[in-house]
Amino acid sequence: MHFIKPADRQQFTFMQSLDDLVGTDNPVRVIDAIVDAIIEKNPEDFSDKGQSPLGRRAYNPGTFLKLYIYGYLNGISSSRKLEIEAHRNIELIWLLGNLKPDFKTIADYRKDNGEEIKLLTRRFREFLRDQGLIGGKTVGIDGTRVKANADRSMLTAKKIERRIKSINEKIEDYLGRLMKNDKREDILDELDVEDGSEINQQLIDKIAELEETVRNLGEQKESLEKESRGEVSPSDPDARLMKSRDGKIPAYNVQLVVDAENKLITGSMVSTESTDKQLLEPVLGSMKEELGMEPAEVLGDKGYASFTAIEKVESSGKTSCYIPLQKNKSDSNPIQFKYNEIKDEYVCQRGKPLTLKSKNKFHRGQYVDVYQGVECKGCPIRNQCTRSKYGRIIQRPHNTSWREAYGRKLETRRGKLKVKVRKCLVEHPIGTIRYWMGKIPLLLRGKEKVTTEINIYTTAYNIKRLMSLKENTDLKEMINQYHWARA
Repeated sequence: MHFIKPADRQQFTFMQSLDDLVGTDNPVRVIDAIVDAIIEKNPEDFSDKGQSPLGRRAYNPGTFLKLYIYGYLNGISSSRKLEIEAHRNIELIWLLGNLKPDFKTIADYRKDNGEEIKLLTRRFREFLRDQGLIGGKTVGIDGTRVKANADRSMLTAKKIERRIKSINEKIEDYLGRLMKNDKREDILDELDVEDGSEINQQLIDKIAELEETVRNLGEQKESLEKESRGEVSPSDPDARLMKSRDGKIPAYNVQLVVDAENKLITGSMVSTESTDKQLLEPVLGSMKEELGMEPAEVLGDKGYASFTAIEKVESSGKTSCYIPLQKNKSDSNPIQFKYNEIKDEYVCQRGKPLTLKSKNKFHRGQYVDVYQGVECKGCPIRNQCTRSKYGRIIQRPHNTSWREAYGRKLETRRGKLKVKVRKCLVEHPIGTIRYWMGKIPLLLRGKEKVTTEINIYTTAYNIKRLMSLKENTDLKEMINQYHWARA
């Protein structure tokens, strides 16, 4: 048969060096250079282990940082799978210098060293900023609900009470058995009979385990009452029940800020808010805290359409928002009203006035003035206008003039274009990261640890994006010349 023949496995060959097995344009070379540079210039931030000459030597933190960035960039987040890859993957063998940590050691580093991973993420974003790759002028923001590492079943206060009651009954039963064992031992001792059975240690251990469960349930119930929540996940109390395509699931709301200059992620945040409405200011605040940058333009979707939040961001005079507004039920009302600033009243399309009823009323997080119709009785179109028996009521927010100006800005050609541009900025990074996450998005539990995972994902994405912008040789020169020490 005329086929290409494979090499003879029994034949000796000249061995290559590890460096010959990895191409010069391979991403692992960039990962290796970045991690080594950050650790070398910030040794005090990565020196919790490896200081004592006694005992077994510890792994360098860089080993795990390189391993996780490579793994997440390639859709591998499981510590067991990373251990396997470290044994067979040529790229990882080169990147780790043929080190092969076990899965428990790999998992423990990610779980216990969130601050080191956060520092790596921040320093790399600062590097991108200082190299002019992040402009900071126009940014797009968006959030995505990521399923928590928790079961769908949630505990309510009533369910917790029932479970505590059931467990207490079991504890009483076990205590009863122990008392019988104690009495039996006393009788055997009085009769001087040998081979008496000792108190069942398994019962004692079981009682201690159940008492610990009761304490945990009690803490979860207190948390529910303190935070005015309806339910809590027993496996991840920080997660919240959120709507998704698969129904309601315990999840986190992951926020990303993407710069328009080169589509790089400039900020990220993990929130337990189920909607984006109150997250505009905190998300931009995280970018300012990390990079010291306030964008000139912010592009977001309708989820961030809170007049209070938008006005607060724009009040600094440095940032202009382009966030489309959500339509209210009142917008579809066919009855038109005009505000008369001189008389401080509204007039309906039939010429009937709505006079000022009360001022400075706090309604849904803002102060409004309330106007009410005084001649609504007998109006032929009243049923189309209002169902209130007191007449039509209009609430005028104190910032109405600003709202009207903001609405006009969105209707301009520039405003409409900015709203469309947002999708080109944020959708791709979110889609890429969700693709890497796969069917089991998160492996850690708790808001802080989930933030650690998101930091790894965003750093991996930025490295991938950076390599599409620059050649490896140029990148290595930029990395070597940059001052990586933290200010």
